[in-house]
Amino acid sequence: MNPLLSVHNLKKIYGEGCDDCMGPSPRPGPDNLCPICGSIIACTDVTFDVYPGEVLGIVGESGSGKSTVLGCINLTTPVNGGEILYSRLQSGIRNILEVDAQTRRTLQNIHFGIVYQNPHLGLNFSISGEGNVAERMLVADSRNFAAIQEKVHNLFERVELSSARFKDYPINYSGGMQQRVQIAKALINAPSLILLDEPTGGLDVSVQAKILDLIRSISRELNVAMIMVSHDIQVIRLLCKRIIVMKHGRIIESGLTDRVIDDPQQAYTQTLVHSTIQ
Repeated sequence: MNPLLSVHNLKKIYGEGCDDCMGPSPRPGPDNLCPICGSIIACTDVTFDVYPGEVLGIVGESGSGKSTVLGCINLTTPVNGGEILYSRLQSGIRNILEVDAQTRRTLQNIHFGIVYQNPHLGLNFSISGEGNVAERMLVADSRNFAAIQEKVHNLFERVELSSARFKDYPINYSGGMQQRVQIAKALINAPSLILLDEPTGGLDVSVQAKILDLIRSISRELNVAMIMVSHDIQVIRLLCKRIIVMKHGRIIESGLTDRVIDDPQQAYTQTLVHSTIQ
């Protein structure tokens, strides 16, 4: 099976950069800072594939670079090097970092969906829940109002949102309901890839479990590929067949999730596993 998405040697620097941190083997100091110019090396030499229908997990502590990688894939974070190859455009396999503005919008609105930990990043709080999801269809040039409304309502039922709450504003939803609206919004245009950036972070344990069950059932039913970022290695274990462990902007370990968690080879991964179990 050919990859849906291939990330090769991805690099993102926050700051002016210098020959050292912009080179092929930067040497970040504490807090990912370049010791020469002080720029932040958010990620460097990040390489991995995502296959159709699989759920890939990226785990690491805050500042490890995992959310930066998602932003680069979603084309909302400019990169300093590397390529991201995507196979589902009509023109064939393309490096999406080099596409024009119109193709970029097509990728963001149709091919990809994203769910953020902070719902304020993924939802417009000035319009209703159903309006948030319908808006994404409108951006994708859907114009049949009745068809849009039917599809939105059907999807809301799928993510278990009561019809009595369709017209409520996101500010009046609980945290779990806000995440359900984000999930519906991510799914509405039948994307090939969904990006999940700590989607259960900050939720109560019982609500977290329900959202994770929803994500797992959607993955199985729709066979849509997902990349899930989390600091919680047990959340990743629940959903993901393969795992990537990041530290200081680099991938330090990867493989089948059960193998990596049950027999971690790197001291950092061992610490992550141990801290979650405690």
